[in-house]
Amino acid sequence: HARRSRRTLRQRCAYRTVQSALCLWFFVFNDTATTGIYTLSLHDALPISGPGLIFVVLPTIFPKIAGGAIWGTLFFFLLFMAALTSAISILEVITAYFIDQKGWGRKKATIIFGSVVTVVGAFCSLSMGAFNLTSFMDMSFFDVLDYLSSKYMLPIGGMLTAVFILYRWGIPNFIAEMVVGMDNPNVSPAFVRILFAVSATVVGFILLNEIIATITGTPIIG
Repeated sequence: HARRSRRTLRQRCAYRTVQSALCLWFFVFNDTATTGIYTLSLHDALPISGPGLIFVVLPTIFPKIAGGAIWGTLFFFLLFMAALTSAISILEVITAYFIDQKGWGRKKATIIFGSVVTVVGAFCSLSMGAFNLTSFMDMSFFDVLDYLSSKYMLPIGGMLTAVFILYRWGIPNFIAEMVVGMDNPNVSPAFVRILFAVSATVVGFILLNEIIATITGTPIIG
């Protein structure tokens, strides 16, 4: 037991050391990179946010700083790990649904939907170059999916979640789940109901406004 405790302590110390080193690197790199990014953006009209910043601007910044090859490799490795863990957490939603509701095995669901995500991701990556499925829209396949997800899929998901809690799951069940682990749970069901109703209504109106603006060119508001 003592040996296991020492090993756990060493692992925690190593983890904290890596965390501290990464934080230190972030503050050092942030000052240098920010100056370079804005300089390039002002003179060369390059993007300062989004995919363009990551895949166009930063690769030109790293060679200009000390140890740029090392920092660039570390940065893109960490970016890869962040993308991978995010993909796993997103994949788990649809995988769990087919396991619980359709009786699929985890291996089958993971392989099928993991393959779908991999193929779609490959097309997104290739669309940055010569192979673009949506070239007729004057947008890359990556930009099309980014536009659909940020403008429509995420708001629709939030609105439908609110509607589901209001009319299917029920506010009492939601509150019972929410207060698990709370020392002094004191949540007003009426307040929660109003909050979800207002949220669903506002998000629905924003979506309607966006759709009308896309079709007619003139939004209701804005």
